[in-house]
Amino acid sequence: MSKQALWIVTAAFLVSVAVRWPQLNRPLSAHHEFCTAFTLIALTNWYEDGFATHHGVPSGGFVREADAMMPSEHFTRDQRAIGLYYFSHPPLAYELPYVVFAAIGVAPNVLGLQVFNLLFHLITAIALFFAVREILPGTVCSSAPLFTALLYLFMPAPLWFHGNVYMSDMFVQNFWVLHLVFAMRVFRVKGGIPPHSLVFFGVTLFLTVYTSWLGVFAAITAVLVALWRWWKERAPKWYGVVLVAIFAVVTALGLTAWRYLQVVDAQALLAHFAARFAVRGTFALPDGPWPLLRQLVINYRMGFLPVLLLLMVLAIARSRGKAALPDGAPGLVLFMALTGLPVLLDHALLLQYAEHDFAALKAGPLLCGSAGIGLASLPRRWAAGAVVGTCLAGVLYFYRINPLPGKDHGRYGVEMELGRAIAKGAAPDDVVFAIGLSTEPQVVWYAHRNVLGVASVKQAEQFLRDRGLTHGVVFRTIGDSLSTERIIP
Repeated sequence: MSKQALWIVTAAFLVSVAVRWPQLNRPLSAHHEFCTAFTLIALTNWYEDGFATHHGVPSGGFVREADAMMPSEHFTRDQRAIGLYYFSHPPLAYELPYVVFAAIGVAPNVLGLQVFNLLFHLITAIALFFAVREILPGTVCSSAPLFTALLYLFMPAPLWFHGNVYMSDMFVQNFWVLHLVFAMRVFRVKGGIPPHSLVFFGVTLFLTVYTSWLGVFAAITAVLVALWRWWKERAPKWYGVVLVAIFAVVTALGLTAWRYLQVVDAQALLAHFAARFAVRGTFALPDGPWPLLRQLVINYRMGFLPVLLLLMVLAIARSRGKAALPDGAPGLVLFMALTGLPVLLDHALLLQYAEHDFAALKAGPLLCGSAGIGLASLPRRWAAGAVVGTCLAGVLYFYRINPLPGKDHGRYGVEMELGRAIAKGAAPDDVVFAIGLSTEPQVVWYAHRNVLGVASVKQAEQFLRDRGLTHGVVFRTIGDSLSTERIIP
């Protein structure tokens, strides 16, 4: 990467931070910011109780409170673990920010986590630059990597999910794109694969798998590409790629299982995964696949509309002979396979999960990379203008989806106000209940208390009696006011 390109990407990143600056550290509320609150709750458990206390397992609520609500005389070890902890993803996306907060001695907080997320956006944009450069050796279309990185910095999905929203599903993008760089190098190398390239390939794949399930799909893709190359060439080097990929997956998932089995038994963990797959997977869909596929289309429109329109224009230009891919891009098919197949597998096997619009973020490397390469075949002035126009459209569409503070009709403060009211109105030994109110992680985060949704005061009283608990408080709205009712069963 030339110094000029590095400066341009860094300057563009700083502009993208300025674009997001009004959104940072505002009250957590809509558009998946429950993910950020959820992560902060898990990090706070580790920070306040000690990492070892929870065996480094993420949680979905404040465990020290929830532990009292699930007494051992009424609940088995496995029931308590499933109720208290969060096993849906491997833990690396939680561990890294926790290490940073612990190292600087600062309690987990919204702005700190968002800044951590932002810095990885820059890292990912630079990694995508290098991945695309592997497609185009030498100086052929040397502007394509730069165009790709710029587009990835300013599309609505990366702007939001590499900034305000943080969780394993988004953070996996960073290690996956880094892995793409070394995967491209391994599969593009002539002759033997240098040992260091294979090591970086394996380490980055391990980190991707240890973050979230997209890494497993990336590993499947790498194995399939390696087997295809072996079938064509019969070169033994591809055996090594297959073995390294398998080792990375087994090691990452084995380490994850070892961590989680400190608090739950294997049979219960497998049953939990089966239950989660039933509600996230593509099989036995209650309404069939079409509503989910329509939502998937909406997700891509929300996340990447400007670059999708650009790709349509480039496709029309190419069909009319006004733009053509260069002969010096033999790695293009490989890039599209490595960026496209993992996303296809993700959507095909986890379609119910793909209805979340952050799932479209995973296609960012493919969409922005394809657009960057297409632009590089145009005259430089036209291409530069198209990049600037597309990035500007991305920023404007980002603001349309995520209104600036003051233009959100008060939406941004709802969960924070409710959470702080709960924190003020609940005694330390109260179990907190809510009737007809939000119990989203944002509310829990600002309340610094677990909030249990119930249908009635009688249900709350029964909950306390069943567990031998003596104090509770019920929050609900009466008219325009928040009402508080203390209960003793």
